[in-house]
Amino acid sequence: MIITIARQCGCGAARIGELLSKQLGLVLYTRQMLIDMAMSHGMGDAVQSFVDEHPVDDILMAISDQFEASDEVKQRFCELFRNVIGNRNCIVIGRCGNSIFANRADLVSVFLKGDFDTRVRATASATSINASRARQLVSDPDERRMRYHNYYTGLTWGAASDYDLCIDSMRLGNEATADIIAAYAHKVLPAAE
Repeated sequence: MIITIARQCGCGAARIGELLSKQLGLVLYTRQMLIDMAMSHGMGDAVQSFVDEHPVDDILMAISDQFEASDEVKQRFCELFRNVIGNRNCIVIGRCGNSIFANRADLVSVFLKGDFDTRVRATASATSINASRARQLVSDPDERRMRYHNYYTGLTWGAASDYDLCIDSMRLGNEATADIIAAYAHKVLPAAE
């Protein structure tokens, strides 16, 4: 089973991933673990911008806004990521997982969302910064993730039709959100029990 979690900034994805990892006994691949795995496959430098959730670079991104970006470039990065993960049972946060692993029958794809002001308050509280700085810390990654997802997949980031579940984790809280995802996984993938 692979659970992919796309998320708006401030929705608790890391904590929810940790809770799911414990509940389901799945490895939660962090950014650093993915980079280390890519390095062990001799692909570390090639996937750095992909793992960091940046379209190849700002120049290519600007070009792709005016011209059709090379499908070959996009496919290369997606294929490298598929090779790094392989058929492992795991949880992956971000990195276009819903699209890249769409061919796996054991995929559960999730999008976490929440009210902007609630996410700003949660970010300010968690990082002990003022609300103005927290607003920027929430809006900048959301914009980057949207562009990144569109660049690599051609899909609309956060569109419900591209995920199994779209959950307002800010309303539910981390534990209830993890419980819902685990229950869904057990229901649609009975072998996960």
